Amino acid sequence: MNALISILGKRALKSLDTDKIKPNSDNPYEERVPVYKNGQIVKYRTQERPIPVELSSNDQAILKKVRKRAYKWDQGFKCCCVPVRFGWSFFIGLIPIIGDFADALMALWLVKKASKIDGGLPATLYAKMISNIMFDFAIGLIPIVGDIVDAVYRANTRNAWLLHVYLMAKAEAVRNGKVSDPETGETIHLSGNGASHGVLQPSTRPAQSTSAPKTTHGRGWGWNRGGGRTAEPDLESGIVEARPERKPRDKHGGRSDGRSGSTRDPRSQGRR
Repeated sequence: MNALISILGKRALKSLDTDKIKPNSDNPYEERVPVYKNGQIVKYRTQERPIPVELSSNDQAILKKVRKRAYKWDQGFKCCCVPVRFGWSFFIGLIPIIGDFADALMALWLVKKASKIDGGLPATLYAKMISNIMFDFAIGLIPIVGDIVDAVYRANTRNAWLLHVYLMAKAEAVRNGKVSDPETGETIHLSGNGASHGVLQPSTRPAQSTSAPKTTHGRGWGWNRGGGRTAEPDLESGIVEARPERKPRDKHGGRSDGRSGSTRDPRSQGRR
């Protein structure tokens, strides 16, 4: 299970780069979608980002809450005179010392909430979230300049995107029934029962053998046409057994190896 979570963490970090996501500025909670009329885009509207149905109800609820809180704390407000959006985290950070500690505690609460997803967070993603908070806290201690940098850095938004890409990778693994390591190419298959409920569970079924069953001396069942005993497979041990073949008899009841099948004297049978 740990190997599976680790692989998903690698895929999440890779997709964060390949999908060209701007984790400090892109809105993790809402997205702009085009509105078409007569085959042409007439305007854009803002809607909540969809959540994959392959995720469990617990993961869906946590992702939605983390997205929404990160948006309110980092990008909830917009001023016409300032091109940068800011949230409650910026106002709290303006309070010297106490505000910085309160802001860090809020960010740690968000990471704690994110770690309650099914299976928990990979160690790499959890460490990256904590490092974002530490950097944000250290910068915020610098008067004025630190608050401005804090409003642009947005540790909560970065952590929300980390959770987003991880759960997207998790949903894709559930959808495909397997997940591959982007570095080594190792593939882990998921069990059907866990995947159907959005819970990752590595498959423990052994590989089925396609080779013909072996025949050994011992107990078996059924007789084949050649006189031999057909083997009954042992499903637990993988061993099949068969009785030794009987020698075929000729039309007079004798054996094919020249030995007579009767112990009586042939002359005595003629006199009868």
